[in-house]
Amino acid sequence: MINAFRKLLRPTLRQQLEDGVREALWRYADRRTAPDLRVYASTDLVPPGMNPSLWARDEADHLRRFAAQWAQDNGIARAGLRVEVVVLDTKREFAHVKPLGLEPPRAEPASASNAPRPDRALVPERPAPAYGGAGGAPAYGGAHVGGGGAVLEVVSSETLREPVRIDGEATLGRKPEPGVQATGDRYMSGRHARFTARGGRVTVTDLDSKNRTFVNEQPLPPHQERALNVGDTVRMGNTVLRLAHAG
Repeated sequence: MINAFRKLLRPTLRQQLEDGVREALWRYADRRTAPDLRVYASTDLVPPGMNPSLWARDEADHLRRFAAQWAQDNGIARAGLRVEVVVLDTKREFAHVKPLGLEPPRAEPASASNAPRPDRALVPERPAPAYGGAGGAPAYGGAHVGGGGAVLEVVSSETLREPVRIDGEATLGRKPEPGVQATGDRYMSGRHARFTARGGRVTVTDLDSKNRTFVNEQPLPPHQERALNVGDTVRMGNTVLRLAHAG
């Protein structure tokens, strides 16, 4: 009875997505321009019996109108504002809004006060990273954030908040140990998958993990290297990464 009452009071998915759009636009309000937006949502959130592609198109149209009206009301210019809704079959309810397609940033140096905040997860809220190195920073083994190289953006994660850059080779796993980037994902193995990035070619290899590694929702055979293209998603446990750059 109590759970049913809580569910009744919980905002609708559309209201939550509108909140995410509003927050994403607010982050860049000082630039006087609105970014294009990409919305990631799991198939579990699509109404029963509705085609996911049609649902994504309808939600994108609604959110585009919502974002354009918000920008107009707040005096923020953006011609041809675009909103894309990406539906992913991750077997877990989540949705979040990611700003993208901004004009080149200002020449001023980045700082903790003016750097964009991590994407806001809407369903459910993501907790702070469970594992960290010195000073509370994430413990990375062979992979790090920022710069060039191959970049994996976070589509869904309970712990990771920043894109992951891979130079050469990196192994992702559940907890910190030598040569492993710890994700804190309890559904991943200690040494779950190995990523390589050399000469513009990016690959992933499942290291015989318990819950397997999936590329575009297709399971990988253990110890068989799989090439990745820009836009491919990699799911390990509850963590979903997307190859955004393969330089």
